[in-house]
Amino acid sequence: MSLNYYEYIDSLDWQEVRKLALQRSGRKCQICGAVNDLDVHHNSYDNLGNEREHLEDLVVLCSEHHQLYHDSLAEVERLADQRLEERLLGALLQQNPAFIKSLSDFPADIFTSSLRREVFNYLCYGANEEKAIDSVIIAGYLAQCKVLEAEEAEKLLNNWVSSSPNLQNAEIYAKELYNLYLRRQIQQLPAKITRLNRNYQRPIIELIDTIQASIQVIANKSDTNQLIHISDTLIETFENIVERNRGIILPGIPCGFYDLDAMTSGFQRSDLIIVAGRTSMGKSAFCLDIASNVANYKLPVCIFSLEMSKEQVVSRLLSAEAQIESSYLRTGRITKSQWEPLSRAISNLAELPIYIDDRPNLSVAKIQSKARQVMLEHESCLGLIVIDYIQLLTGDNDENRARELAKITRSLKALAKELNVPVIVLSQLNRSVESRTNKRPMLSDLKESGSIEEDADLVIMLYRDEYYSADTPDRGIAEVILAKHRNGPTGTIKLLFNTQFACFKNIKF
Repeated sequence: MSLNYYEYIDSLDWQEVRKLALQRSGRKCQICGAVNDLDVHHNSYDNLGNEREHLEDLVVLCSEHHQLYHDSLAEVERLADQRLEERLLGALLQQNPAFIKSLSDFPADIFTSSLRREVFNYLCYGANEEKAIDSVIIAGYLAQCKVLEAEEAEKLLNNWVSSSPNLQNAEIYAKELYNLYLRRQIQQLPAKITRLNRNYQRPIIELIDTIQASIQVIANKSDTNQLIHISDTLIETFENIVERNRGIILPGIPCGFYDLDAMTSGFQRSDLIIVAGRTSMGKSAFCLDIASNVANYKLPVCIFSLEMSKEQVVSRLLSAEAQIESSYLRTGRITKSQWEPLSRAISNLAELPIYIDDRPNLSVAKIQSKARQVMLEHESCLGLIVIDYIQLLTGDNDENRARELAKITRSLKALAKELNVPVIVLSQLNRSVESRTNKRPMLSDLKESGSIEEDADLVIMLYRDEYYSADTPDRGIAEVILAKHRNGPTGTIKLLFNTQFACFKNIKF
């Protein structure tokens, strides 16, 4: 037989063999006699008759496949604890609805049998509806669903109750079962990765992103500490206040612009920061300056550039660092006196922990995956994420663009909280600004503004009067308008803007 194992199980032959096996096995494994939920495990192949050619080859291939799933099943069973599941349900049958409601975020899959999952779901339903539920009520429900006879079900439930006399252990049982559930999820990853890897047409970078996303889903599930007593947080908050008072720690991450840092106390971790402005106001230059300043504190920075290529991003950073016009860098017209500052700038930038991703059609999930990679390389430390710009991010292809953008902004805020890092996102403004006499931007000018304004912790808007008025007294001055500040004051600060090198500087008095 010319097909190898993986080619075979992807072929149409596999589907035919599978159908025959299912018909003949009666959903029972003819090799070991087991009955379980693993679909492929039901497909026994030792009694296919003479309908197939190359029967010996098929048996070899199918036996190999069968063994993989037998091994997988054994491992899954090792990562389960039936007695613990029964004790938890026995304890929940004696608990008040408020306690059961606190566990309603746990997936029913922490239980490894459909019966116990059904009981748990019904308990959670009763708790959310604030209904009193006991063994008799659940037994009647199971009988109605034709899962068990009422008398048998009630006897079983009472046995669970008697096996769990210590109600204080319910939370411990739940956490232990949840850990086993996560381990079962991890156990299934190799098989999933193998399936994904069989598609040789799939780009390797897309494959890696998908695998990382799968791991991230499990990582997200591992965070079950939703409820924390206020006293724990108060102690931590007080300690931070004391350390800030002594100057031991900074309230936030300094962006390098003194007046802006004074107004914001630095960028707070978990903040979603929107930087908006009309064309040629310097949005990208402003954010690249901040990225460079943060990286100078040896804090890793991720730049996701959906508009500019990585070469253009580096060219801008190099121009600002070396104080050489970017047009000279593009054309290579470097004078003799410029080689030394250029070499020095390259050396300085090479030492900074700045990472650039210029792939188009990026989603928030892909950004999260790449940012986590950087965090792993830097011992879970990340200083800043910059995304240029929000309107180019891909969502779920909702026909309603405003609704799709709302989902993206919520995801970006969740990303900032989950990774505990400030996320700066550039945004466009509506053209309606141009029709006004006073062209300073307002919150209502944000393009598709509703969700952006609502989810952002900071909204920073840039305005340069010289762009509209050549004879303005504010030539070379950029207004940084803090239009929204969830946890502090709003207002306007001024910075110097060097159009030659496209960079911002503090105004020194």
